[in-house]
Amino acid sequence: MGIVSIIFIVALFALPFILKRLIPSKGAIGEKRVARILEKLPEEKYSVINNLLLNNSGYTSQVDHVVVSVYGIFVIETKTYQGTISGGENSEQWTQNIYGNKYEFRNPILQNYGHIKNLKQVLGDYKSVPFISIVAFSRQANLRVSSNIPLVYWSQLLDVIKGYENPVIKESDVRRITRLLIASNTDSQKTRKDHVKNVRANVKKRQETIASGKCPRCGGDLILRIGKYGLFTVAQITPNVPSYKKDNLRHDTVSKSVSEDMPSLLLPYVNVYIRQCM
Repeated sequence: MGIVSIIFIVALFALPFILKRLIPSKGAIGEKRVARILEKLPEEKYSVINNLLLNNSGYTSQVDHVVVSVYGIFVIETKTYQGTISGGENSEQWTQNIYGNKYEFRNPILQNYGHIKNLKQVLGDYKSVPFISIVAFSRQANLRVSSNIPLVYWSQLLDVIKGYENPVIKESDVRRITRLLIASNTDSQKTRKDHVKNVRANVKKRQETIASGKCPRCGGDLILRIGKYGLFTVAQITPNVPSYKKDNLRHDTVSKSVSEDMPSLLLPYVNVYIRQCM
């Protein structure tokens, strides 16, 4: 085999890795488009921070966009999913239905709750200021989600943000909060890789916890129920576990313990909708 052939084969194998680095992901493209939209906010009223990576005691959190203003701190999670998006505000997973194929993904509302929790830890004295969670989708998504949390299309973002008109934060505090967040940004190639590893580890841990019949958020026993819309699970309410929202539970007809009565082999195939711990 000649040297030219060897070089060609090596280049052929290396091409996917090179393209992966050069071509931005769908998520990155979506975040840049939303960043351009947020640039239209008046600078004298709003401070915009994009792609904020926080690290608190080894726990990393990547926040797509934070808008700091006297009207509150807006925390925006950007999504580029296509097709029909369905799920509940408190569901652990949402479903994407595209061309008849269904895929599950982490509930972005709960995902953004985690971001806000991390932001509060970073801000310390300012953790009691109003945080407004917003999840923004492109127009390629058909949203079929019932939620009290703002769930909007990118084109609606500015109107939603400007809809908050009551000042709740001093202008001097807005400037200080912005400086604190910028100083806390740990963005680098290494921290990005560490963040991806942490996310994958958390997903694996959550799946293992659910498979063992436990709620990944409170540790309570999961109960399998058959409701109006099929199988789902809820965390068992005990005196030692915080209360749960009981929406949709009126449709329950049958219940049994996941860990005791349900074959573990079936657990990965059950859509898990764990009610949010209050």
